[in-house]
Parts: sequence; C-alpha cells; structure tokens
Amino acid sequence: MTAATSKPHLVIIGTGMAGGRLLEELMRRSADHFTISVFGEEPHPNYNRIMLSPLLAGEVSAEDIVLNPLDWYKEHNITLYAGERIVGIDKAAKRVVGDQGTQLEYDHLVFATGSLPARIPTPGQHLNHIYAFRTMADVDSIIHSSKSAKSAVVVGGGLLGLEAAYGLAIKGIKTTVVNRAGHVLNRQLDEAAGEMLRQAMLEKGVDTALNADIKEFTGSDRVTGVALESGEVIAADLVIIAIGITPNTALAHAAGLNVGRGIIVDDYLVTSDPHISGLGECIEHRGETFGLVAPIWDQARLLADRLVFNTQLPYLSSAVPTKLKVSGIDLFSAGEVNGLPEDRIVILQDPSQRAYRKLIIRDQKLVGIVLFGDVQDGNWYFELLEQQSKVDDLLPHLMFGQAFCRQAPEHNNQPENALTGASL
Repeated sequence: MTAATSKPHLVIIGTGMAGGRLLEELMRRSADHFTISVFGEEPHPNYNRIMLSPLLAGEVSAEDIVLNPLDWYKEHNITLYAGERIVGIDKAAKRVVGDQGTQLEYDHLVFATGSLPARIPTPGQHLNHIYAFRTMADVDSIIHSSKSAKSAVVVGGGLLGLEAAYGLAIKGIKTTVVNRAGHVLNRQLDEAAGEMLRQAMLEKGVDTALNADIKEFTGSDRVTGVALESGEVIAADLVIIAIGITPNTALAHAAGLNVGRGIIVDDYLVTSDPHISGLGECIEHRGETFGLVAPIWDQARLLADRLVFNTQLPYLSSAVPTKLKVSGIDLFSAGEVNGLPEDRIVILQDPSQRAYRKLIIRDQKLVGIVLFGDVQDGNWYFELLEQQSKVDDLLPHLMFGQAFCRQAPEHNNQPENALTGASL
C-alpha cells in the first residue's frame, strides 16, 4: 500500500501498446482500484506502433498515432514517468529504481517491456545511417536521413520491412528490399502470392533481392552500400534493418526472474515471483512468444480481470489469422501456407484482377488459408479452420466464398451454421 492511500500500488514497466491496453482494461473495470505508476523509456505516452509506416510515409503525424495523450493519464490519476527507465528491481523490498532517481514500492508489478529489434551478425553495422524501425525516434532519424538520400536498402521482407520500403519509395528514393527467403512475406504467404506481392511492390517503386545473404555493410563513416554474398553490391545512402523482434528480457533477468526466450509466465500470466506479472511481446507462455495484437489484447483483458476481480481464468493461446494491408494491398492468411503432399489444395487465381485464393484441406478439414486481393471471406474461412468443421460437403463451391456456398442448391439442406460461420 502507498503511504498516502490504502489502495494497492500497481507499477507497470512499459508504455507500449501492451501496457497501454492493460491500463485501458483496468480503467474499464475500476478506475479507483489501484494507485498506478507507469514507467516508459520513450519520452511519449503510448502510441500505435503499427502506424509507424504511415508516419514514415508522411500520411499521418506523430500526434495522430498517440493512443492515450498525457491528459488521459491525468484524468485517470495515473502517474506517468515518461522517459525514465527502470534500472533495478528489489524483489524482497518490492521496490523499483529508475535511472533518474525515482524509487517506488509496489504491491504488484507488471512487465510490459515489449521487444527489441533483432540484429544480424554482419560487419559494418556501426556505420551511420543504419537504423532499426521500432520507435518514433527511429522514424524521426530515418526521415532526417531520407532528405538527402537517393538510394536505400531495407533488410527484411516481412510486413515491417515492406511497409518501411514503401514509405521510402514514395519519397522518390530508389529502394531495395533484401530478403533471405525466396519470396517476400514468406511466413504469411506461399510462393505464388509472394510473387504477386513482389510485382505489386515493384510497381510502387520497391525492388527486391531474394534468396540473398548480406556479407557486409560498406562505407567509411556512413553507409554507402550493402554487399551480398553473391558479390552484388547495392548502393544505399541509408539502411533499415527490419528482420523481426526479440523479447526485451534484460531487466527481468537482472531481477532474477525465470527467463527463456521471453519472461516465463504461467497460465495466469504470473512470473516466477507471485507479485510480478507480465504480458505482451516480452513474455513466454508455454514456449510461445507473441508479436501480434490479438493475443496481447486477450492477455490484457485476462490480466485486468485477475488484478481487479481476482478472477483466475487461464490464458489459452489460440490460432490467430493474419489480416494485413501492405501498401494498399489486402492480404489474409491463417494456418499453414504450403501444406503437405497428401493434402487437397484448391487454388483460384485471376491474374488480371490480381486476386488469389488458396485453401489447404486435410482430413476433410481446412488447415490453411491464403488470400490475396479479395479477402472478404477471410473471417468465415478462419472460423471453419478454427472450429475444424468438415468442409468436403461445401466443395466445389467453398473456393468461391460464403455467399456462393449459401446459394448453391445442393447445399440447401446444410445446417445454417455451416454456411454462415456462426457458432460452429
């Protein structure tokens, strides 16, 4: 309990999207249950990291992507230590220490420290104008460098890398994405859909180097190029490394918490210390780490219920669809993207409309979905996949979507939930 009040003191480390969502869930349940203090390394309130790409492209301002402005914290009596990093945790005394001298005792502590940009073991990363793409400060630096840049390389052909490349290309910068895999967005798309996306990105001014390993970044003081193992050298006045994330666990490890790939939590999101919980990209639950919004939102909801109501509902990880919009192109995938040789794989492709559908069926059940362009049936397909409903009776109309299956005469005697996707 704090000295000034009988309310328990909740301290949250992290002002990212996970910590911000937890605060919102807590306020919905009881704005007065805790005295709340929040620490964040960045000098901003929480903001939407998903919008960093539009921020780089100049489509939105920094103010536009703030989720909870400073006034929101004041209105809800939340003390925000923006720009102060926690450097020590005394578990026995239940005390946190900030790098600016703040020391606070807590009744419960929550780790929402998020993730750090993954690095690659490549020489030359010390050169100037090589950036991560994770924070507002990163975007500010990239925008500053882009004003004099004529060429750029983005390392990583995932969603973040493609969006960063598009943000540079629309500024008139010759941009190349370097990807180790044979096609872009290789975790979410199969080769055919990946090639369609590559062509679409090329039309937007983004070139690609696929199946490419980087040998080194070249230059004396600032980067001037990216040398590939193939011998090719791509000119680059700036480089963005966007190859993924790793859970931010250093503070938890120093505090003596159990750490694997992430901060290890149990089914109730409690760490190895009963007075410390965790959620978001920094945690590891049953061997799994997290980078998508949907599971983190579920974690925030369940953790808020436990902290406010002492509700002991376990967190259960579930399949999550990936619905993306890459530079204006709609994509949807869930489950497997390639399938097995014995699977029934159905593909519908219309190159003129740049539309692609791939369904992977195993043992009469949908196990994989890849949609490019037309994604309106994505959620319906996902319900069939998630519920493991048998779909053979819906063939051959399944490929054409929910409405077509409903209208097919031979399926008029099908149960309603098989055609609507409701309560399967």
